[in-house]
Amino acid sequence: MNQDDLKSVFCRVDGLQEQVVESLSRLVEIPSIAGHAEACRTAASAVADLCKDAGFRVEVWEGPGAPALFAEIPAPDNSPTVLFYGHYDVQPVEPLDAWVTPPFEPTIRDGALFGRGAGDNKGQFLCHIAALKALQDTVGCPIGVKLLIEGEEEIGSPHLEDLVASNLDRLSCDVAITADGPHHADGHPLIIFGVRGLLFMDATISGAPRDLHSGSNGGVAPAPTHELVAALAAMWNKDGSVAVPHFYDNIVRPTFTEHRLAEQLPYPNWTGGETSADRTAPSLWNRLMFEPNLNIAGLNSGYNGAGVKTVIPRRAQAKIDVRLVANQDPNKVYVSFRRFLEQRGVEVSLLAAVPPSRTPIDTPLAAPVQRAIEASWNHTPLLQPRLGGTTPDFVFTRTLGVPSLLVPYAPADMHHHAPNERIPLESLYRGVRTTAAICLEFSRLAPQSARTAKR
Repeated sequence: MNQDDLKSVFCRVDGLQEQVVESLSRLVEIPSIAGHAEACRTAASAVADLCKDAGFRVEVWEGPGAPALFAEIPAPDNSPTVLFYGHYDVQPVEPLDAWVTPPFEPTIRDGALFGRGAGDNKGQFLCHIAALKALQDTVGCPIGVKLLIEGEEEIGSPHLEDLVASNLDRLSCDVAITADGPHHADGHPLIIFGVRGLLFMDATISGAPRDLHSGSNGGVAPAPTHELVAALAAMWNKDGSVAVPHFYDNIVRPTFTEHRLAEQLPYPNWTGGETSADRTAPSLWNRLMFEPNLNIAGLNSGYNGAGVKTVIPRRAQAKIDVRLVANQDPNKVYVSFRRFLEQRGVEVSLLAAVPPSRTPIDTPLAAPVQRAIEASWNHTPLLQPRLGGTTPDFVFTRTLGVPSLLVPYAPADMHHHAPNERIPLESLYRGVRTTAAICLEFSRLAPQSARTAKR
């Protein structure tokens, strides 16, 4: 990387700080909750305007769901091309009374911008757009850059796979990079090489056509809540493992290198107290990255208000989510769960299915990203084999067939999916510098070496 070019671009990033904050504020004001069509369309249009201002060729791709935004700066002299991914849709904001300031009224306090979407994911993908503006204003963009910004990530990206498959030539690249999620809680930057998959289901049992008096009908009438709780409990063995047949079939275990890297990751601390000194991290990280997990995300039945109401509920419902690891097929796992629960009188429906994804740790295309992080953070990143959560990473590793890396720009306490979501302003500026440095680093790769590396 030419250090004079880097200094010039970083100086321009500093000059864009006020504009970056203003742009993020405009995006956060748009209540683009996943599934809210009008707001999502407004958000896509706003992102398109920002991309045009940064020098991108922009297209808004319409489809059966929320529009996706495709933006491109063509590769000069057949240089490598990087595809940056992000999403403009956001989570619901409830509980509203837990917000210090309204979720769609961006507010700066304590050195951070607060509002729904500030960190997940509007602030993070905005870093890519601002970085390209800084490059265009100074040394020019030295590589090909493509942006894919969608509006359905928070509901499982149901249309993204078809969208990518229909535009393979347009989205062709050497590597995909996503800035999403948090970096490590101790402040370390991360390069993440894969994600767990997701299966999300509704489970319901119905009884009488209306709630019944629990004295007059107890022990005689169907009891949906009791039956559902019993069926849910049966999904686990006594040792905590999942009892659903075929759940663990064909799981790919971590490689030696992945396991070794997991052992080196700092122990996450959720309590705010002293970090555990017994180094149980290997077991913990194995569970978070390499083991599937079954969770009851919500239960709803009967009366939950103040006081007493003695009823047998007419209906009981649960939300179930499953995190999947390498080689687990969410659709096959869903069939196993459906059969298991239907045998116990439960109606099951599929709400979301996202396959797991992984990129080999030894991909040479991680090296330029590592150097870029070191230049912008003054810190060597940790290499994390998997994200415990889920992104639609599979559309890059499977559908496009390229390496895919996650490089989070937001802190662990950004409160994503929770009230008072935030992103520190310094995290924003550092993210812009990181994306700019990534582009400069990839310009050092010969086209042939980049395409050999991605295979």
